[in-house]
Amino acid sequence: MAAVSAIVFAALSAAVLTTQVEVADPVIDVTRTCGSAFDGVVDRSGWEIWWARDLDEPDPAARSALIRTSRCPDAVNGRIVVAGVFGVLAILSSLTAIVAAGRRRRTLVAGDVSGRILRLGRQISWLGAVLTLAGAAAVVFMVADADSTLFLYTDRLVVGIVGLIVLVPTVALFVIGRALIILGGSGARHDGATMSDDEAGSGVPDV
Repeated sequence: MAAVSAIVFAALSAAVLTTQVEVADPVIDVTRTCGSAFDGVVDRSGWEIWWARDLDEPDPAARSALIRTSRCPDAVNGRIVVAGVFGVLAILSSLTAIVAAGRRRRTLVAGDVSGRILRLGRQISWLGAVLTLAGAAAVVFMVADADSTLFLYTDRLVVGIVGLIVLVPTVALFVIGRALIILGGSGARHDGATMSDDEAGSGVPDV
């Protein structure tokens, strides 16, 4: 349940961060967009852009009201705060799921080889998943950064492809961990079946 909650909170955080922010002036009854909170984080929008767009308004009333310049900062910051809250809840839910999984793993026999493989596989999987997600987020921010001087020498497509290539080892780490989990799980089932057969055999009286 905690893992499902983590996924839901992460999806909500991403949705709040990437959806367009709209502001309205109740006096002149005009609505304008500010861009998404993500655009503000990666400098694709800001007060300079809002100011310029307000000055380019064809309607004199809207131009003098400076709707974006006066209202977008609070609206975008509010979205960032809400996305951050959902992100923290996703992290807490993930930690809860990890702790619960750790408690279940403690039921395994300490010296069991299959149990050790399972634990190692889960640790490698989590490490690979965390590194992959962090790397993917870094690639997204790097490609989306409007002011990066890197794009003076190459284009965004090349940066994105190179970033995805760099992620290959972390994805491989995750795959290796999952393979170890499958291997350890099959070994644990085999050991459990063997133990059950031994117990059943020991319960048959000698004739």
